[in-house]
Amino acid sequence: MLRYDNYFIPKTLKEYFELTSKVKDCRIVAGCTDMLPWAREGRGGDVFFKNVVDVSRIKELNVFKFGSKKILLGAATNYQKLFLDKKIRKSLKVLPQVSVWFADDQIRELATIGGNIVNASPAGDGMPAFLTLNTKVTVASFKNKKIIKAKMPLQKFVKGRNKVALNKNDLLVDFEVENTDGYGACFEKVGHRRSLVISTVCVSSLVKLNKSKFQDVRVAVGGVCEVPTRLTKTENFLKGKSIDENNIYAASKLDLDVIQSRSRREYRKEVLQNFIIRSILKSLGKTNIDETIQKFDNKIELKMEGAHV
Repeated sequence: MLRYDNYFIPKTLKEYFELTSKVKDCRIVAGCTDMLPWAREGRGGDVFFKNVVDVSRIKELNVFKFGSKKILLGAATNYQKLFLDKKIRKSLKVLPQVSVWFADDQIRELATIGGNIVNASPAGDGMPAFLTLNTKVTVASFKNKKIIKAKMPLQKFVKGRNKVALNKNDLLVDFEVENTDGYGACFEKVGHRRSLVISTVCVSSLVKLNKSKFQDVRVAVGGVCEVPTRLTKTENFLKGKSIDENNIYAASKLDLDVIQSRSRREYRKEVLQNFIIRSILKSLGKTNIDETIQKFDNKIELKMEGAHV
């Protein structure tokens, strides 16, 4: 059971910082989708916080601004909005796909994009997708009675497993992402039950074409390394090359050393390579994905058989 003495709901950043500068021993929450199950009796037992500060109603954390090049999403934006909003489905196609895998409807209504990133789980679904959107985040701090905002790339904000660039009472305010209207997109992860499984491997990809060539390719992976990361070798190999299955297969082998997991490494390499191929092909709108991967597997088997003759 979760218990507390005081529950505060500030409505602006000013209110938040005035509150947290006076009230000590605060637990900052948004959707509570991680904390409540952990605190449930039988898991975390009785959990007590003297002061709980709910930031989900803060105005600056709920911004939603669309531009032709940049889009601003408040950190309190929930995953259900990413799933349902028509503008997002058109201009940020990868985010609704993340939301489908992320959780069921009830959790999506509560879980915020800021909370998911601040949690900084290696298996978090949100970060690979936001990496492919070239995301910059805004962090607000309070110094000398002034609110100071700093913007930084997402990959610098997440510093390690459960570690982010926030000092005490600092707040993640918003996400500035690139408008990717015109890109194909794909997000997938290993799991038998959609939206109810922690990622073993998850991959996000964005692809933009220029006639018969790759104009831009962005691929990011999570679940296999401490911090989700962009696959820059894969991306750079494909940019400017013709849209050819053999090029995609060659690219899929270049970043497999990103895997840091000690267990089941060969399995994870195989899954990651297949997911890179699948995500790029799906981003291209291809439908014969399983047949293409099987064709690659057959070529490998034939080479191995020839090596043993």
